[in-house]
Amino acid sequence: MTRRARTARGPLAAASLVLALIMAGFLFVTDAPAPSPSPSGEPTAAPAAPAGPVLDSAAAVAAVEALPDVAYRDDGSYAGHRDDLFGESWSFDFDGNDCDARNDILSRDLMGVTLRSARCVVGSGMLDDPYSGERIGFEYGADTSAAVQIDHLLPLKAVYATGGQAWSFEKRRALANDPVNLLAVKGSENGSKSDSLPSEWLPGLYPDVSDRHDAGQRIVWDDLPSDTALQCWYVKKLVPVFVAYELGVTPEDRAAMSAVLRTC
Repeated sequence: MTRRARTARGPLAAASLVLALIMAGFLFVTDAPAPSPSPSGEPTAAPAAPAGPVLDSAAAVAAVEALPDVAYRDDGSYAGHRDDLFGESWSFDFDGNDCDARNDILSRDLMGVTLRSARCVVGSGMLDDPYSGERIGFEYGADTSAAVQIDHLLPLKAVYATGGQAWSFEKRRALANDPVNLLAVKGSENGSKSDSLPSEWLPGLYPDVSDRHDAGQRIVWDDLPSDTALQCWYVKKLVPVFVAYELGVTPEDRAAMSAVLRTC
């Protein structure tokens, strides 16, 4: 695929839409911390919160209800073409600060960050993983960097299969590097989630199963924990991404997010 020159339409349009919704009172942004599971699997209060917008419950419910319907269509054209469709991983400087998105998110989400000699490259830090509640040390290196990975809250394959195939390259690249869609997490949690949407994966549920869309597996809502604070936080993080990039939602994912939000 031939890549077109960067324009400001994708990221700026998305940012402008979120700002307009916030100013209109539709999105209520808070800095609510991410609850994290205790060893028993029940969420507890987390000591730190990753940055980024989180909606209040009423705004999240309204936003989910307003999302347009869309079908999940995987025609096989994504497989093996991630870089052609969304840009080479972490090669795009979304905010123009001369640092790539991966290191921007590590700097944002880790504590006690130290930098390597190269500007912007995070050498070490400590992550309070929002999905598992574990505290994980990060050390830059071929054998250690994967302990902390950057999760796309809305996975790129799922975005492509629910409308992103028709987007411009610039808009897809913006979403792949937009901090609102990125979160530093434990590497194995990122692998567990894989390309899953909310009807297939929620933090604290089905932690060891991947490729759920292909397998047809869905969350069993009776299995939601009695304290759903972690799942509420996660869904409220997702909704601004749907809104900013004007994404539709499948019936299954609308039902999943609504089911969680009704418990918040």
